[in-house]
Amino acid sequence: MKKVLAGLVLGIGIEAWAQGSITVYNADGSFRCATDTIQWGINACLNGGTVTCADGTYTGTGNKNLSWIGKHITVRSENGATNCIIDCQGSGRGFNFNNTGQNSTDLIQG
Repeated sequence: MKKVLAGLVLGIGIEAWAQGSITVYNADGSFRCATDTIQWGINACLNGGTVTCADGTYTGTGNKNLSWIGKHITVRSENGATNCIIDCQGSGRGFNFNNTGQNSTDLIQG
């Protein structure tokens, strides 16, 4: 009985990781996880990986003042800038890089 219960709990956990408007991919293009805030996706992304934002408007905590310290990743919109908006609602910045070690391999696309 315990083995079945553990399998059910694990199955629910996998389903939760497979949903969200932010998708994180490893450097080899394989799926890593999905979430609902851009910053959470950035935090989960490994060097060389990509954070892809689905179409929509992103607001609130976890969707502004975005930063990744020391990682080298890409953050991109799925279908271009006109379909993906970071709305800071008059407070903060979309991205905040101040002495965070970024270089030319770090990309923001769309």
